[in-house]
Amino acid sequence: MAQKILLADDHAVVRQGLKTLLEQAGYHIVAEAESGERACQLWQEHHPDMALLDLDMPGIGGLEALQRIQMRDANARVLIFSMHDDNIYAARAMQAGARGYVVKTDAPEVLLEAIKQILRGGRYISHDLAQHLAMDRFSLEKNPVEILSPREFEVFRRIAEGKSLTEISTQLHIGYKTAANVQTQVRQKLGVQTTGQLVHLAIRMGITQASE
Repeated sequence: MAQKILLADDHAVVRQGLKTLLEQAGYHIVAEAESGERACQLWQEHHPDMALLDLDMPGIGGLEALQRIQMRDANARVLIFSMHDDNIYAARAMQAGARGYVVKTDAPEVLLEAIKQILRGGRYISHDLAQHLAMDRFSLEKNPVEILSPREFEVFRRIAEGKSLTEISTQLHIGYKTAANVQTQVRQKLGVQTTGQLVHLAIRMGITQASE
């Protein structure tokens, strides 16, 4: 019997491409989700052998969806498939319980190998990211962003991208007051006072890039 996979990405074209690739490789796509909330719901309904999650989805996003799935099923096999090629995103995902992290610019063969390894009980990280993560383990500077919860991290990176609290509350499907409270928590945890300081920290940590 073909192993069941749940796909979660807010772009229908991406989901269709993944579905075609994986079905040709002999897997069964049991369900598709366009948001983090929907991914959690479909995991409960279908209990797939593994899930492919994008990080940037409407609502709670892939990172918080991953954490919720892990809370409900500690043995869940989740592979993050994301456009973000910075090691901080991979580190956050692995800390939250992901079994692997593959960048969307990787070759299809890399994704298929990651899926195979994870379904066998292993772990897989894109080669370049794995090298960076290994180097980070020897760094004397602890990454301050590690103390943020998944939601706090999502708010933090959106602030760093120049999003307003109104935009953030809409994108994450949370109230404006909630977004403002989370922003305050982020500033307190990171020890910064202004949005400019948050942006500077995000640039230094590789979460966003400086404007040209």
